[in-house]
Amino acid sequence: MRGKPAPPQFPEPWAQSIEERVRRASADGVHRVAYLYEVPDTSTFRYRIFNMVEALDLEDHDQRIAATWFTRAELPILERLIGGINTLVICRTRYTARIDSLITRARAAGCRVLFDIDDLIFDTRYVSLVLETLDRNPGEAMLDEWFASMSRMGALLRLCDAAISTNHFLTARIEEFAQLPTWVVPNFLNHLQLERAAEVRRTRHAAAESGHTMSIGYFSGTPTHNRDFELVSTALASVMTRHADVRLRIVGFLDLGPALRGLGDRIDVIPLADFLMLESLIGATGLNIVPLQINVFSNSKSELKYFEAAIVETPTLATPTDAFRLAIQDGVNGYLVDAYDWEDRLEQAVSGELDLAGVAERGLEHTLRWYTPAAQVCAIRDAVLGTRVHG
Repeated sequence: MRGKPAPPQFPEPWAQSIEERVRRASADGVHRVAYLYEVPDTSTFRYRIFNMVEALDLEDHDQRIAATWFTRAELPILERLIGGINTLVICRTRYTARIDSLITRARAAGCRVLFDIDDLIFDTRYVSLVLETLDRNPGEAMLDEWFASMSRMGALLRLCDAAISTNHFLTARIEEFAQLPTWVVPNFLNHLQLERAAEVRRTRHAAAESGHTMSIGYFSGTPTHNRDFELVSTALASVMTRHADVRLRIVGFLDLGPALRGLGDRIDVIPLADFLMLESLIGATGLNIVPLQINVFSNSKSELKYFEAAIVETPTLATPTDAFRLAIQDGVNGYLVDAYDWEDRLEQAVSGELDLAGVAERGLEHTLRWYTPAAQVCAIRDAVLGTRVHG
């Protein structure tokens, strides 16, 4: 098994000064939106806050919106500004008495309060399912941690006026749990990702994969996908045994398991990369696979692993969860693969029986049409202003 050194890191684009963020929250003649998140990171914060703020900065709307963000450590600053905020969006944050007080003060000032959530992590009825799906040992400490975290998330959700989610399946869970109106704002790519992806596509076209090697990529992201990968590991081993020119690329955290142990010389394990370097890694891969267990928790997740690959023209084979069924037309812009069908589909892919080039082209077209700031800014505006999307 071959590892590679960590790739160079790009600077964080959200390293905006607190002075600039306060200025935006105090702008005159606009609808002021403040997002609150516990600690900035490259996953939920990027997709649910940074990308939203960037999209709302588009200049072509009728009503100007000034959007900014704060962390939980910056609550004292947000508390001083809350009287001038028109919409407060609290994203994937756990209950505290101080945030409870902030919501009370916001409402008294006429501010509408929303809760944005991208995972089924607010309803303790699903703790056991979540732990099983994530391959976590349900011991006393783990149960205490997850019951506490999810109950605090749910408590804060129920204090809000409305919610925002990433898809309709998760919306139904929110509405059943909290009886709140909920808007759907899908995950989408930011401008840095779009610019980087264009560079990756140019490089891909100029220099195709050398020789006849087919690379299959699994981009795990977090150390919680062992059980997902088990769904495909035996199929991968069988296909790689038959085809000596097939390589496997793993990016992130993963326990490969016993099925692939004898094929380590054709497996590249690459450390978790930042979101722009990840595009280069995906773009240098022939096929993106997304095996998932099908249950309520996985059905609540978004389709970002499809469009992160499609934007660099890497075709995707994915388990048909609710979000992937809506995003992917099988054989048109990607492939949907049932648990029992992975080996056959992988064999077809590496044998040249699938139209990977055509699927990649149509996946790119679909992503540019749907998963961009310009495509989703109206959905964000409807959510923060409290209007409904039509059509």
